[in-house]
Amino acid sequence: MKPLQNILLFGLLFIGAFQGYAQPFTLDKAIQPVELKLLADTRTGHKGELGVVYFNRLTDSTMYHYVTGHDLYNFVDVLVTSIDGTPLKVSLAKDNWEDVQAEQNTANAQDGMVDFKIRTWGSFGIKVETGQPNNSLYTITVLASPEKKTYLGSAFRTINEDEMTSSGKASPIEAGETSSDGGKTNNYLLYILLGVALLVIGVLAGKLMGRKGKGTTVILVFLSLLPLGSFAQERGAVLTMEEFENWKEQQNSKHEMVMSQLEALESERKAVDEVVGNLDKTISTIREQWDNVKLLYNTYNNGLGKCISSAPPAQAPSIPSICTDLYFDDNGEISEEEDQGCTQCFFEARKKFNNMRYQFEKLATIYKCTKNFSNAAISFGDDVSGFTPSGAGGLAWQTQRRNIEKSVTDLEQAYDSKYAEFLQSLADAMMELNICEAKYGVEDWYDRFGYMYFEFMKEKYQRKD
Repeated sequence: MKPLQNILLFGLLFIGAFQGYAQPFTLDKAIQPVELKLLADTRTGHKGELGVVYFNRLTDSTMYHYVTGHDLYNFVDVLVTSIDGTPLKVSLAKDNWEDVQAEQNTANAQDGMVDFKIRTWGSFGIKVETGQPNNSLYTITVLASPEKKTYLGSAFRTINEDEMTSSGKASPIEAGETSSDGGKTNNYLLYILLGVALLVIGVLAGKLMGRKGKGTTVILVFLSLLPLGSFAQERGAVLTMEEFENWKEQQNSKHEMVMSQLEALESERKAVDEVVGNLDKTISTIREQWDNVKLLYNTYNNGLGKCISSAPPAQAPSIPSICTDLYFDDNGEISEEEDQGCTQCFFEARKKFNNMRYQFEKLATIYKCTKNFSNAAISFGDDVSGFTPSGAGGLAWQTQRRNIEKSVTDLEQAYDSKYAEFLQSLADAMMELNICEAKYGVEDWYDRFGYMYFEFMKEKYQRKD
């Protein structure tokens, strides 16, 4: 089974064990967050990009949502806007809803749009709060870049001439030496079409207000026929003067109500147009940030849950190699710029090797993040289980606690299994590299250099707890 499929199965194992315990964790059954699942942008030129646009109305003082569908190497933007300008406090949560990881307010944001730039693994929560739940529209847009795997850098350096043969004086592998990688820049454009709600608002308001006189007349005529038809069915079309006056008052009242609704709809439509314009500008800026791979890890420095690494492992050795004609693209994979020298032999082997480095990183991150989450969930449950109005204390919480503890045991077993499998895949890739190094005159490359890196990886990613 391919490593990518393996890591996905590992993630699914944990998710399956945690059924009913979506992040952020809560014991309050009254909290029913709306899932915002990121979907792939299937348009040409947008491979790997994800996003979702969500429109809703403020029907309560606190609205809960949680985001799924992103992965460890996506860079995520969370954009929240109040359509009518109602001030909104927006916060992100990871472990539980009370543990706020980041917070912004639309009243203080540029163009009234908050923008969180994050990296994370697993679902996270978006809480929208207002002191004025006046049924006005707000929108949440979540954008995720294509996966970008670059922060580990290159594990190789150019081999010295005296290191080519076993009898030569081999200089020790330099620990902690990394090289910066050149990256291609690709232009990305992620402009997700607005949802059905926006379509209804735009089309309805546009048609009615664009043909205001005729449209209003049709509506009023239609409304005026309804009560007359009712009278005709029940008593014929003959009305007393008192009934006629009452009927006119009702029609005037309905007329005023319809016009008020149309005016409100037109105002809302204009507000939506303004938000769309601001969103367009913001997305253009986001696209530029995605293009600059070297700045991504500084710009998106908020790793929710504090379990995301953005730096190469400390003391990682730098391996001598005869082949340095390979470079990383912006997905962290080896790209073949020109078919020259050693490139053809090394290309596939180096690509497998590099892929395993990121798979180990992903394995360790998933384990750390999920362990942190499970520990936080247990701590939170122990603290509040006896006091929650939902009655989740006592035996009910103890049952949930045991389920979480069992899921942790399953997680540890899954990690150990994948760790062993990944070690074998790494060894296989390095044996292929050994053959290529020998082909170009480097004797006993693995025994003299490669094994030291393998041992480093073995020790670095072995589960410690």
